[in-house]
Amino acid sequence: MSLPLKPLPTVERWDCHQCGVCCRGSVVPLSDEDLARLKAQKWEEHPDYQGTKVITRESWGGRDYRLAHRDDGSCVFLLPDGLCRIHKELGFDAKPLICRMFPLQVVPRDGVAMLTIRRACPSAAADRGRPVAEQLDFAKKLARERGLTDQKVEPPPIKPGESRSWPATRRVLGAIQRLTSDERFPPVRRLAHLLLFCRLLDRAKTKPLDDAKLGELADVLEASVSEEVGDLFSTRRPPQPAAAVLFRQIAAEYVRLHPRYYVRPSWSTRLGLAWTAFKMIRGRGPLPRLHPQFPTATFEQLEAPLGRMDAALYQPFARLVETSAESWSYALAGRAGWSVVESAAQLAITYPVGLWLLRWASAGREPTLEDVFDIVTALDRGQGYGPLSGAKQRQRLRVLLSLDEFPRLVAWYGR
Repeated sequence: MSLPLKPLPTVERWDCHQCGVCCRGSVVPLSDEDLARLKAQKWEEHPDYQGTKVITRESWGGRDYRLAHRDDGSCVFLLPDGLCRIHKELGFDAKPLICRMFPLQVVPRDGVAMLTIRRACPSAAADRGRPVAEQLDFAKKLARERGLTDQKVEPPPIKPGESRSWPATRRVLGAIQRLTSDERFPPVRRLAHLLLFCRLLDRAKTKPLDDAKLGELADVLEASVSEEVGDLFSTRRPPQPAAAVLFRQIAAEYVRLHPRYYVRPSWSTRLGLAWTAFKMIRGRGPLPRLHPQFPTATFEQLEAPLGRMDAALYQPFARLVETSAESWSYALAGRAGWSVVESAAQLAITYPVGLWLLRWASAGREPTLEDVFDIVTALDRGQGYGPLSGAKQRQRLRVLLSLDEFPRLVAWYGR
């Protein structure tokens, strides 16, 4: 039986404005139906595509295929005006299903599927367009085609190795949602509360508790964390070196998801990444040239606060966190096997990483909304990105949680 599909209570807005960002640097996996449709379109006979691959294997010797890229990382079907060649010549329904769906996202959960938007689209990051609720019928049609609302979803473990029923898991996810949207506090303070909640829950001896008692514990922890912050914000101090190294390593992964970042695989690229890894550990002097469009800057510059900015520049970062928590996409999409505590830690770190990258992208000048939208795109792309959803990233987050440095790190880099 299909789950009912509903929009978030928070109003999200989106319409396509043909910027082409989703067609640059994105991997578009193809289903068997997509492959059959592309084959029937006979692009090899098109004068502009003779001798040009339009699909390629996702990995050497693998059976999975994706749309091919040009040398600059853009989709082979992207036109200079930001339109898709398939869409322009054959119509919307001729495109691969993921292209038709993006940036709408269906998040199946217990008894309902939530319709939200991926903020990797600049128009979605800016909430430009019609309310998502007005696009519900369109989303239902595509969800039926992909069977997105037919999935039975098991609740993620609360903590590593500790799975619970949906009612208990909902209590924990609901507490996280409320902590991240509590308008009594600025976004960075909310994330400190979230991390304190995660730390207390992670260390509590919860296995002997039944589901009802665990839910009660989550409520108590949620109510108490705002008083646990202490002097975290009145006397901000940099995190310890080990925590700062882990933070910079995570931030470097997000640079590679920037919409205008693309490098061709080569031995020189691998050597460059090795040098970058060393520089990120050292954390002093000039930053490595990770992104050709980022200005020259030093690690020391990125430790300085951004200063007072227009509230509009903070809003896209806050909206990314809030809607991810409201839809539960941070815990239910793209990170199979992760616990709720680990997924919440990953959600929390996106905000300080975003501001760290904003310092870099705008070094020597005032930051702009365009800078912010590009960085939010990178942060959102991390949802299903291997290096940020695998075992190494989980280990980084576990270490940060164990060091008691996570809230201090968020307070420091979220200035």
